Amino acid sequence: MTTKTGVTLLSISALVLIAVLYFGNFAAKKETKSSSHAHQQMEQTLSFEDFENQQIASLTPELKTEAQQLKSNWENSKDNPSKIKSAHDAAHFWEAIVPELGAFYHYQSATLEKNVEQLVSIGDEMILHFRQTKNDEIRNTLITFALRSFEEAQKLNPNDNTLKLKTGTAYLEGSIEPMKGVALLKEVIEQEPENVQALILLGRFSIMSGQFDKAKERLDKALLIQPSNAEAIFFMAITQDGLGNKEKAIELFEICKKLVNNPDFNAEIDVYINELKSNKK
Repeated sequence: MTTKTGVTLLSISALVLIAVLYFGNFAAKKETKSSSHAHQQMEQTLSFEDFENQQIASLTPELKTEAQQLKSNWENSKDNPSKIKSAHDAAHFWEAIVPELGAFYHYQSATLEKNVEQLVSIGDEMILHFRQTKNDEIRNTLITFALRSFEEAQKLNPNDNTLKLKTGTAYLEGSIEPMKGVALLKEVIEQEPENVQALILLGRFSIMSGQFDKAKERLDKALLIQPSNAEAIFFMAITQDGLGNKEKAIELFEICKKLVNNPDFNAEIDVYINELKSNKK
């Protein structure tokens, strides 16, 4: 049976965002912390086409003309070589102005070229923009194209468990279909029972769904393999709080602080530790 003593969905979500910031598989900037939408479906979404039109409208006349020509070249390309070239041209134009659009066009070229390495790189970049953007309307589109990038790469390399981990992470972090991510992570565990990252991600999903007993089981396995894994310890601390073991949660957070050894991280965790201490009575 699960317990939720002292743990709220809001506090769990905030802690998971801290984990994304400091332990994420994709590098994230500090401002990511300000976003609280990573596990919510967007009410409004904006296609890349509409987003591009918005961005073109905000350019100077000279750049606007160039952007419109590049867009026209892409839309009117009839064969793969010309589409690939027009996509590369548009990507290079946008990547320094609106990186999200640069990533979109790089995705188009990588898909046409069936370039696994590039598809994975673009998926990572889409996730990064998903975490960083302040434009909520484009976030859902970014995660969608991140998943498309990883899934296209998987089609070309179906037995790559690293790809399954990346795809599973994207599903858990931003998709409205997290169970697809869970299924992929379970596939990894079936093939690699000691894959620590997959165990941690499954533990994280169990926490988010309030299944603290299951989270503990998965994280116990991860910590048997890597006892000093800071990310596993971090999520085990949340799990122990969820199970009502506040003293143990505090102890684990303190251990995690020493392992991470980052003043910003320490400050984030100290806030939560102080809440735990004040609620112990």
